[in-house]
Amino acid sequence: MNRLFLTLIVLISISASAQISGNQIYGDNNDYYNNRRGSSTPQPSISASGDQFTISTRILMNVKPDVLVVTLGLNQESKTVKGCNEGIKKRIDGFIKEVKSLGVREADIYTDFISQTRIYDYEVGETKAVQKETGFEVKKNVIVRLANVKAFNRLTDIASDFAIYDIVKAEYINEDVDALYAGLFDEAVKSIDAKKQKYVKAFKAVLSDDFNIIQDSYYSVQPRTQYQKYSAFETSDLSYIEGDRQYVKKEARKAKTFYYQGIDTSSFDKVINPSDPEVCLQYVVEMKIVYHIKK
Repeated sequence: MNRLFLTLIVLISISASAQISGNQIYGDNNDYYNNRRGSSTPQPSISASGDQFTISTRILMNVKPDVLVVTLGLNQESKTVKGCNEGIKKRIDGFIKEVKSLGVREADIYTDFISQTRIYDYEVGETKAVQKETGFEVKKNVIVRLANVKAFNRLTDIASDFAIYDIVKAEYINEDVDALYAGLFDEAVKSIDAKKQKYVKAFKAVLSDDFNIIQDSYYSVQPRTQYQKYSAFETSDLSYIEGDRQYVKKEARKAKTFYYQGIDTSSFDKVINPSDPEVCLQYVVEMKIVYHIKK
């Protein structure tokens, strides 16, 4: 009977701990949030010392972006600077004309001049190689503000039609951050009050009406800092004995996978919009208040 009971305990433990991890386990688990803010291990949310009673809370909110600002890079080479400018202008003008079909306004597009440089190459003779100027290169960036974030794929299709392949960066933006902070602030106050009431009820404590706010931190985390990478593969080793012949070992190309890994939510008192599959901006409020205990 005891042996059967022990077996049941083991089976229940195994069942309770089973999970699906996916190929992400091949990654290095390098987390931007932990590097920036320290360990995500939950910190004490309530503490008492002498006549001081401290309550802290952490609230996280995932918010879909209002706007996507995309920076696209392109370059043009020619024998002359004029040739560079004419070629790159033609490509940019054509791109802008097509992008307007996505509902993008002229005011939402900006062309940023990056550089104008000489190009050198070598003229190789029988006994020497002489470096000579062969032309010029002009580089520019086109910055596009997309009010419709889902138009990004179509934007890149249009860009490729004009030999614009370099997506320099894509930045998510929420335009009313003050309203987001106000909502998070209210949630933090509710969380603090709930913890206070729970403590007072459980321990019959009496707290003074006055209090001191010793922390009210508000910050956001961009999705671009939250991507992890891994290469999922298993391989074997090759050993050989050197003799008359030497062998070159060529490694097969192994693809890298990148995936979005948001802030670890385990140390937050509340997470707003936790299960949205869309990549979001993440906003955090951390609040700490000190009350005085009446004796």
